[in-house]
Amino acid sequence: MKTLAALAILLATIAPAQAQKTNVTGKWTGTLTRTAPDGQTQSINFIFDLTQKGKVLTGTAGPTEERQWPIEKGAVDGIKVTFQVQQPDGPLRKCALTLVKDRLQGPMTLEFKGQTAEVKADMGRAK
Repeated sequence: MKTLAALAILLATIAPAQAQKTNVTGKWTGTLTRTAPDGQTQSINFIFDLTQKGKVLTGTAGPTEERQWPIEKGAVDGIKVTFQVQQPDGPLRKCALTLVKDRLQGPMTLEFKGQTAEVKADMGRAK
């Protein structure tokens, strides 16, 4: 029984330390894909330029190097990465991504003029 308790304590101290090792700092490139109600898909290229300090995430995101907007409310919690980007005169983009095999993947919700749409992000580290 003491061995199980010691093992549980050891695992409890190791797991948070490993979760903190996640580092998404760097440039990420990939696609945002929207599926229309008729099943057709549309993809656009997108770039994230991220800086992580502990659990705080800052940086920029946008479709090109020249068209980047600041990241707001950015956070990293283990493999979960969340942030939002307000495009001037355009949609608010809310991201809830997961780091999977060195790829940021998940939904991005766009809110604009009372309407919402969801796209799927699939981003890899730029080489």
